[in-house]
Amino acid sequence: MDINISKKARFSTLLKFVSPNEQTIPDFNADEGEIVYRYENHTTIIYCGTGSADAITTTKVRFFAAKGIQKALDLKRTEVSIIVDGTLCSSQYSSAVIEGIILGAYKFDKYKSETPRRIKHLEIIGSTLNSADLKKIKSIACAVNYARDLVNSNAHEITPVFLEKEARKLSENKSVSLEILTEKEIKKNGLNLLHAVGQASPTPPRLIIIDYKGDPRSNKKVAIVGKGITFDSGGQNLKPTGHIEPMRIDMAGAATILAVMRCLVESKTRINVTGVVAAAHNAIGSNAFFPGDVYKSYSGKTVEILSTDAEGRLILADALAYCVKKYSPDEIIDFATLTGGILSALGDLIAGLFSNNETLAQSLFSSGEITGERLWRFPLYKEYCDAMKSDIADLRNLSKFKKGYASSITGAAFLSEFIDNTHWAHIDIAGTAYNEGQCRGDTPQYGTGFGVRLMMHYLTDRI
Repeated sequence: MDINISKKARFSTLLKFVSPNEQTIPDFNADEGEIVYRYENHTTIIYCGTGSADAITTTKVRFFAAKGIQKALDLKRTEVSIIVDGTLCSSQYSSAVIEGIILGAYKFDKYKSETPRRIKHLEIIGSTLNSADLKKIKSIACAVNYARDLVNSNAHEITPVFLEKEARKLSENKSVSLEILTEKEIKKNGLNLLHAVGQASPTPPRLIIIDYKGDPRSNKKVAIVGKGITFDSGGQNLKPTGHIEPMRIDMAGAATILAVMRCLVESKTRINVTGVVAAAHNAIGSNAFFPGDVYKSYSGKTVEILSTDAEGRLILADALAYCVKKYSPDEIIDFATLTGGILSALGDLIAGLFSNNETLAQSLFSSGEITGERLWRFPLYKEYCDAMKSDIADLRNLSKFKKGYASSITGAAFLSEFIDNTHWAHIDIAGTAYNEGQCRGDTPQYGTGFGVRLMMHYLTDRI
């Protein structure tokens, strides 16, 4: 999609935003996201309601801009002029319009025999943004769509080795250094939890580390870690029909990390970030790891396996411990589709936030409120950590609580055992990474790309 800033509309399809006190169109209230279109003098005008001007937020702007471009797609338009005026002229709201347009126009049609029509050319009229602003906004929104594509694609394509290849593309940049641990190196280096999860698969596990030095003069470094289970069968605790079908989405955390790192490199952001992807296919087979067995983690702590379907925390444990020891970040943030329990608590609208540091937690929460990728913080009291202690090993990968009780919290408590004293946050995106319902404005059906905009705001807001 080609997007430009223009002073005058050149295309025969216009998208205009209208508030209730501005509307003069019959049978149109200009409610939030309400759409009508009219034909006037060989021009198609799509009117998009903004709702009350006093209640406008960037999240709402993204929503109704997405609704507007989706109507243009329904009308099979390929060139659209976007008119922003009044309140929407500001850089804040104009940015949200462009984000909403790009995110709302997303269609996953990779496996369609007939490719649907796409928007080819867009122009923004009336905005105070410049070309550099536009480039940055487009880079972030396109990174979100890249993460969506990774999540939506077939599991037999998006393997740990495929994720390695995607990371290698970034290593062509001189600011990036890459470390890849193959299955043999994973075993040799003692990442036995990651190795165990991936050992039954014909596509071997990988630990992928993308070290981006955007500011060589600074010693400060943030690490971001993603769970990359490219398909989760549940292992020997096999998932049943009705739960196993969408399990290609279990690498959404890894998709977020790759998308963020891609965006940082592309935009030459002046910050140092280490991106870590723990990738494995949790397969059922003759070499699958066993419930009841004990494995020694990279940190040296031993873990009793109570369920092979609680595998995400195992691969993250080794990835977190390895990152902390080898790269010494000032803070570490992980993204993972970790627990179904987070859906019971928050649904698919808000992600769960867990942290050992107040400042980090508050900063991430604030970025979520600004970007619309919202977070809600949960406690990590000692009792939850105690529930992860094993009678025959140091830890167990399921808690001692009754089945299903506080599962998201105890999953985070398990991870907290592997970060030493590093400032850490865990973001459980099991609900927000995937939308099984209908499209909701800028949130598409299926993979959402949740966390990319959140993380880019968090990282760049400090510059």
